[in-house]
Amino acid sequence: MEAERPLETIRQDIGRQEKRRPIFNQYHRQLLDPLRDRDWVSSSKLPDHPGTTLALLRNGWMERRSTGEGVEYRMTEAGLTELSRPR
Repeated sequence: MEAERPLETIRQDIGRQEKRRPIFNQYHRQLLDPLRDRDWVSSSKLPDHPGTTLALLRNGWMERRSTGEGVEYRMTEAGLTELSRPR
């Protein structure tokens, strides 16, 4: 049996885990909603929120590709999981 850990150590570990997990907020949800069908969507059809777009790309909730017509985005499996979670 594993030895008991002090309560303060457990709290610190929980705090570290919470800091590692990115927060999925309403702005992320609004930008991912048009991508729900999982097809590539032109950037011109999405709201112009570069900070939110960057956060979604950085967290792996959305992916980007460049084509001859411009930039397109698509939701990833991780993005669909976050979008499906209850608020």
